[in-house]
Amino acid sequence: MNSLFTKLIKFFTQTFHSPKGRAGGGFAHAFALIGADKLFSAIYIAGTAVAIASAMVIAIVMNILMADIKPEVNRSRTLYLMNFFQKKSQENATLEYCSTISIDSCFRKMNCVEAVAALSDAYTVVDMEASDTTEQNMMTITLFDTNPDFFRLYEFDFISGRPFSEKEFRDGNNVCVISDKLLPLTRGGEMILVSGFHYRVVGVVKRLSAAMTGAAADVYIPYTSNAVSFDSELKREQTVGISYAGSLSVRILLKKGFSRQDFLDELEPLRKHYEAVTSAQIGEPLSWTVMAKSHFFRQFSFFTDEEETTTKKVENLIPIVILMLLFLFLPAINLSGLVTNRMEARRPEMGIRKAFGAKQGTLLNEVLFENLVLTLLGGAVGWLLSWLFICVMRNNVLFKLLFQKWGQKSIDFGFDFQLFFTPTLFLVCFVCCAVLNLMAVLIPAWRSLRSPIVESLNQKR
Repeated sequence: MNSLFTKLIKFFTQTFHSPKGRAGGGFAHAFALIGADKLFSAIYIAGTAVAIASAMVIAIVMNILMADIKPEVNRSRTLYLMNFFQKKSQENATLEYCSTISIDSCFRKMNCVEAVAALSDAYTVVDMEASDTTEQNMMTITLFDTNPDFFRLYEFDFISGRPFSEKEFRDGNNVCVISDKLLPLTRGGEMILVSGFHYRVVGVVKRLSAAMTGAAADVYIPYTSNAVSFDSELKREQTVGISYAGSLSVRILLKKGFSRQDFLDELEPLRKHYEAVTSAQIGEPLSWTVMAKSHFFRQFSFFTDEEETTTKKVENLIPIVILMLLFLFLPAINLSGLVTNRMEARRPEMGIRKAFGAKQGTLLNEVLFENLVLTLLGGAVGWLLSWLFICVMRNNVLFKLLFQKWGQKSIDFGFDFQLFFTPTLFLVCFVCCAVLNLMAVLIPAWRSLRSPIVESLNQKR
């Protein structure tokens, strides 16, 4: 191990050494110092790795929950609607979902809306069979019954086929899109049997991780299909026996350049008109309240806010940032003690260099740079540790609760590489390394370099 460590240091020293280049010389000097004190370097890298891993676990979880990751590439432009219909004669009864009439009368007419994805009975768990007679091949699956706009909101990787079309949706055809996980259970890749009803497979998509809660399912069918195994009394508008409300949850994809407030402003006259027309039709006042949440506030706000401002977003992020800083600050105290001892041992070297004209600022920058190299090495190891930690913990029930919805238990909790390596995560890791380096090195280095030259030269090694 010691020989391998020495060879690695030699390789990096030769790689970055540049007699004419200041940066190359800095790298060469930094790696030479790392090789000269292997025990210190190993302890420093290990301490840094643990600190960075702790902070990166939080950053990775945040990235999985918040970033525009395929297929949920439009999270930053997605609104999740909460609809409340209430008649004056039934003040204590509130209907919480939309009908196709309310969707077509309002949301589809809006200039700021690119797509309206509607889902009925989201996260439904049903039984799927491989054939008519083989009961031992029964399995539980997660099913989304939705509309064609669902495949505009989410960018699936189609292995074969296509989404179901608008015509198939309008006609209520028994067609479906499945994940490749179910291919072995299809009849020649063309038919599946779900709770006794046959569906023709028109497309096969790459399976998703359950971390993609908005899009992950095993089967996607049109909610207009009649061959559904659910109780007919629980289907769409028939839920309430009236047409102004139904059982459709709505997700809005905004056009680029439009905000949540633009959506609410444009919706208001349409909403009022719908209230007035529907009230006249049913013969009594009807109120319709629409609440729209962006992806961020849907994930990190447990309360329904009338306003979503940058200030509130920062307030929600403050506890997370403080927790990450604590993970960095506590190890930094220990690393600072190591750096203090190291700087005491190097005081004669610094004294000689100051005697030959080296400025205090130059020496301080050099020490910070040397330790930054160590910190970056520790950061790389810490990133790997965070990845290993999440892979080990992904089957833990408590950890799954961060991502999985109750009806998505059939979805595998796998991870793609893009969940762990994005430009944002790289920047977060680098910033964490820089902050940890400053907290651990700046004070001991500054105190040591302020020592008088004579005192430094007389310091015993």
